[in-house]
Amino acid sequence: MKTFSIQDYYSIGEKEKEKTIRISRRIIIIKNSYRHFKQESYNDSELNLLGGMNMFYKKQPVQNQESYKNMLKTLGGLSRLFSEAESPYLFYRAHENIFAKFFDVSNNGRSDDSVDAYNIEKGIGIGLKTWVGGNDQKVAEFGRLRPQYEHLTGIELIKQIAEYRNLRIRTTMNSHGLDTMLYHIIKRIPNAMQIYEAAFDEIDVQNIVIDNKRGNDNNTYFSDGKHTYHFSSSKNTLYMIFDHMELVDEFEVEIYDDPYEILSTLLESTVIEVNTTPKKEQLCLRLYSTDKNGNKFVQEKSGINQWNANGRKRNLDEIYIPYPAKDRNRGRFFPERDTAFELRLPNGETMSAKVCQDNGKAIMSNPNSFLGKWLLRDVLNLTPGKVVTYDMLREFNIDCVVFTKFDDFTYSIDFGVLGTYEEFYELEDSEKLMENKNDID
Repeated sequence: MKTFSIQDYYSIGEKEKEKTIRISRRIIIIKNSYRHFKQESYNDSELNLLGGMNMFYKKQPVQNQESYKNMLKTLGGLSRLFSEAESPYLFYRAHENIFAKFFDVSNNGRSDDSVDAYNIEKGIGIGLKTWVGGNDQKVAEFGRLRPQYEHLTGIELIKQIAEYRNLRIRTTMNSHGLDTMLYHIIKRIPNAMQIYEAAFDEIDVQNIVIDNKRGNDNNTYFSDGKHTYHFSSSKNTLYMIFDHMELVDEFEVEIYDDPYEILSTLLESTVIEVNTTPKKEQLCLRLYSTDKNGNKFVQEKSGINQWNANGRKRNLDEIYIPYPAKDRNRGRFFPERDTAFELRLPNGETMSAKVCQDNGKAIMSNPNSFLGKWLLRDVLNLTPGKVVTYDMLREFNIDCVVFTKFDDFTYSIDFGVLGTYEEFYELEDSEKLMENKNDID
């Protein structure tokens, strides 16, 4: 039998190409159906052939893979609700929810850090992406850091952006206790979806080479030997060209001409149960203060710098989360002062915490060094004795924490990216306004 090569593909006509694509898709569907029937997963040898042991999708049970694809097909079939394009429509929030529903991961999409899903036990974080068209895609925005790098150009600018990118990746991995990360991608093409996976690496700063043959005064292209990136100065945005993706699955999507009729028929023939489970209570607290002009700063001798306070000698990990009157007056959230509760960390560990100090103005761990050990050392990776500033929080892209209440004595804590507090309580964000002004300028 003659092997059909990529050169053969480009030498045939358009009709033959379409036929070849249809046949290839049917082969994939048949192979996946056979695996589903046999309840087989890919073995280690197959995984190595498919791109290495850091892949995620092919390690999942075949039944879960099929359920995931079927839900994507269902949503894609309703694309005419949103678009007339031949490529199926997929809202990124829907993708995050579907991925978490059918695979053994926690949904982290709302946190806006470097990963959209993660599995603590397996130490893996996953960035979810979906797009139509070219593979030059946004991977990070740095608008709030613009005052710190706008004076830089050339290789100095690119190395600084790369350091910001790497710091965010490390902070996310430290926060959730991750060992590795990867991208899981849904690329939408006419009447089909393709599933790819790709490496999610730090940028190798020492090997950065600027490509002077591409770009312009606004866009700088560069490579670190592993990936090609470009940074848009006007948009304060870093893009990566996903040219080293591994195709792990592909399936056809039938787009319904009249999705409204489909939905009407479904509603008429189905009894839909509405989920009445109340939403878990949440409270967002800032790690910073503001002066009378609204400028943000971190207290030098209190809060997350409590270890630096005057008076008695303190443990260098001693900190507390400020709980000011403005937030205490939002309603009862924590137990009474000095009443211990369990606090679950993003990495799956727990510690004992309580409301303490005068008027209950602080959230501390017991012992009071545990919280600082986790936040300052494990997550932010700061050396003992280093005072935290708001400029540092900008670089980490976090400036607040979000508590979630499970019951009166069980809570979780997670980080909030810059601007989360203002968004949480629908407040004006002076730094966001300045960021928007810079974008316009």
